[in-house]
Amino acid sequence: MRGVTRRRVLRHAMGASAALALPWGAGAPSANAAGTQLKKYVEKVPLPGAGIVVATGSSIAFTQVEIERQLHPDLPPTPLWAYDDGSGLKGQAGSFGMAVIAQSGTPLQASFTHMLPSTYPEWIPVDTRLTRLGNQVRVMTHLHGGFVDAGSDGNPAVTPDGFGRGQTQTVFYTNQRPEMPASLLWFHDHGLGATRLNVFAGLAAAYILRDQFDTGREPNPIGIPGGPYEIPLVVQDRQFNSDGTFLYPTSDIEGVTWIGEYFGDVMLVNGKVWPFLNVEPRLYRFRILNGCNARILNLDIPGTKMWQIGAEGGLWDISVPVKQLVLAPAERADVIVDFSTLAGQRVPMSNHQPPKPVATPAPTLTQVMQIRVGTTVTQPGPTTIPSNLPGRAADLPSPVTTRFITLNEVAPETADWFLNLNAAGFSQASEQDANPAVGTVEDWVYINLTGDTHPMHTHLVTFQVVGRTPFDAAAYQGAAPGAGPNGVPGGFDPTPFATGPMLPPDPTERGFKDTVKVNPGSFTRIRAKFDLPNGVSAPQTYVHHCHILEHEDNDMMRPFAVG
Repeated sequence: MRGVTRRRVLRHAMGASAALALPWGAGAPSANAAGTQLKKYVEKVPLPGAGIVVATGSSIAFTQVEIERQLHPDLPPTPLWAYDDGSGLKGQAGSFGMAVIAQSGTPLQASFTHMLPSTYPEWIPVDTRLTRLGNQVRVMTHLHGGFVDAGSDGNPAVTPDGFGRGQTQTVFYTNQRPEMPASLLWFHDHGLGATRLNVFAGLAAAYILRDQFDTGREPNPIGIPGGPYEIPLVVQDRQFNSDGTFLYPTSDIEGVTWIGEYFGDVMLVNGKVWPFLNVEPRLYRFRILNGCNARILNLDIPGTKMWQIGAEGGLWDISVPVKQLVLAPAERADVIVDFSTLAGQRVPMSNHQPPKPVATPAPTLTQVMQIRVGTTVTQPGPTTIPSNLPGRAADLPSPVTTRFITLNEVAPETADWFLNLNAAGFSQASEQDANPAVGTVEDWVYINLTGDTHPMHTHLVTFQVVGRTPFDAAAYQGAAPGAGPNGVPGGFDPTPFATGPMLPPDPTERGFKDTVKVNPGSFTRIRAKFDLPNGVSAPQTYVHHCHILEHEDNDMMRPFAVG
């Protein structure tokens, strides 16, 4: 079988579209899948409205369906997979057509009925080496950031086959305090071996928790923007086929469909291609989610002042000035942006290559959206940034134990290419899997033995980022007491191989998180308390994994049991 270099994979992923540069129709403008001929900033960012489901009762029901939406005026309608609450998602544009607003402290039962195609259509290339049931569409919804029992978590360690067409997944979201404070969560598909494809097709939506402090209204009781001045922004990169379908390239390795990372050449915000956003010259609150499969974003808005006030685990205790937002897939940033000095101007939200030590093979994709600042203010709102916020400080006590977890890449650039944690694939037995006792605090040390940054996500808990320590990865691997079943090291203490002191977390990692960037050339320490929801008995099984979806699917994910 032919080998393939990462460079060739990326060239293939970005260049396969050139062969599909076909006209939409006679007399219609032509564009290629690279998106270079799609005009930028011609449609508005879809804002909250239709498709916002306010959970006023104790239950809510969704059907997973295929819909069509026009994501750019020069594109044919694009088929998308979506969560429909019965409204048909009228008025929604794009793959993020749904958002749920719930209340912290008020539990919610949710159901998801699979009414998608029973097998994958041609535009979604499944790699049947990675799926248990071949080309069947098996779905399973995971509330990312949810503090729930294992059966409601939507994880493949509990339900490896997911749910087939006509089946319903029923879950109970505790929204329990203080583990689930006011925050931006999201729910997305977690089908085993096909998460990258199901999310790429559109199965993702926002889940916004409110409380008595962060009501979302204008004025907000804690002195931050609310109402129409609080805007969720979901950023995703995609490629398109000439018929309007999303393009997901396949490998040029014989017998292999899976590619190492998916990178688009077009940016979507709230499901629209390179849109524009109208704002007033005042303070705004942006709730930003990196919804990309693999791209690490580095966002800025020139000419503005920005303050980050929270991340995945909700609001912080203070606000932190920021100039850029480096967000790996699944990371969120709660940000206040000041447009008061830009009346009448048009400014970009731009994306840049992330600064070192973050490492990614993603090709450059600079434009995200345009922001058009008006000249008048309808509602003045707050004019100062609160110095204190009602969020949680990341102040967990010392751990009772420390676990060491290696991030490995196996047989890269070959037909057997895959990744793993602690030398074991997801379905392989391992004596090194974590088994934290209920109520205990543990440190987990992620040891990156690859050349890229991996966003590691842990189900059930939010955690404190303790710090990152530079180390000699080659010496560590050479001293491994024994390679695992795949010829790569399992976890053992990297401290003797440190080449410098531990560096503190970045200011944007203040508070609690559920996803952390694990950079090459260092080991990253996180700290978590492994509680279970009220009334839930141990043991309960969850997973932790890389949130580059291609890595998660093949095979950088492991189970862990609490209790």
